[in-house]
Amino acid sequence: MHFLKRSLPPNQQFLTFGLRALRLIGLWGPDRRQIFRYYLMVLAELVLLVGPKIIFGSGQDGFESFVRNSAELIFMIEVMISIGIFASRRKSFERLVEVLDQTLQRKWPDPLREEIGQFNRKVELFARVYAAYLFGMLVFFCVFPVISTFYKVLFVAEEERSDFMLIIYVKFFGLDIERNVYHYMIYIVGIIGPVGASAYQSSIKMIVIVVVIQYGAKLFDLVAKRVTVLELIKSDQERHDELREIIKLHNLALEYVEHLEETVCFIMINQILSCMLISCLMMFYITTNFGPNVATVVQLFMVLVGEMIVYCFNGTMLIEKATSVVDALFYYPWYKEPVRVQKTFLRMIQRGQRPTGITAAKFYYVDVNRLGVVFQASYSYYLILKNSF
Repeated sequence: MHFLKRSLPPNQQFLTFGLRALRLIGLWGPDRRQIFRYYLMVLAELVLLVGPKIIFGSGQDGFESFVRNSAELIFMIEVMISIGIFASRRKSFERLVEVLDQTLQRKWPDPLREEIGQFNRKVELFARVYAAYLFGMLVFFCVFPVISTFYKVLFVAEEERSDFMLIIYVKFFGLDIERNVYHYMIYIVGIIGPVGASAYQSSIKMIVIVVVIQYGAKLFDLVAKRVTVLELIKSDQERHDELREIIKLHNLALEYVEHLEETVCFIMINQILSCMLISCLMMFYITTNFGPNVATVVQLFMVLVGEMIVYCFNGTMLIEKATSVVDALFYYPWYKEPVRVQKTFLRMIQRGQRPTGITAAKFYYVDVNRLGVVFQASYSYYLILKNSF
């Protein structure tokens, strides 16, 4: 693997923050042995978080506890599976980054070069802001229960003290983590790492996967803009040279989407199935036994569905921008060009008429229309579940 060399100027570099985040857990870089970091992270989650929740449960009885425990498991397992799929598709992602680098290094008109720089800065800002937001939520999620617990230990008499507040409700290897302060400290030390790892993997879905989908849409947008101004070039030779460059850029954009599809198609089906599961669970819980744990279930539902909405809107944008290239080619007066050039235009139009986007395991395209189908299917399964119990 010939790894990406940062030959672009600093203001034109792309995916800087996302690739750094991947490198930190061993999913990017020339030394593939560093992937042991990712394996250690997954092992810690399985042994200290997911495993105990599956084997021992949440440590609390009742239907409400079961629903909350199930919702947390769906969320954590979905994240682990998604990043696991991403890790297994590493070669496709590396090739995707190479194609993007090759495309951006080609000669661009100054206005489009500036537009590329602005887009790079925009998505970089998005990645950093989202990571900061998620880190802030993680700190609050972990620190507030600890502060609440130690307040009880220091200022509330033991006979009047209620159960300690937990970060994640789990029966932690038989320890009395809700009453014994020493057991609670062992639990905190053991659980913070896996919880942070889960949040870190969740952030990668947004700061890497969503961003590379946006880059795919941007590549087609740039190609369409070059086609639009093609007729302004008066010199036949210069116009034909520009057309050859457009063909090359269009081929690179199509190749980029092929690698993007290979990287994310199974992540998308995992996201859809998880959304359907947690949607059914939430509706069943709310309509049968509305209780205090509803806030946790709704929060996890909103996170998964929010991610699904982001994927669908960006998938739609990718399809629309790919179609815009065909529209620009169609409205260009190509019939005035020599026959050889006309044939080139027709080949590009024919190739561009095939749907271009990301799919869910190659079953269907991920777009805004898919959202309605997901919610309809979730409601149908909920009705079956409700009638069965």
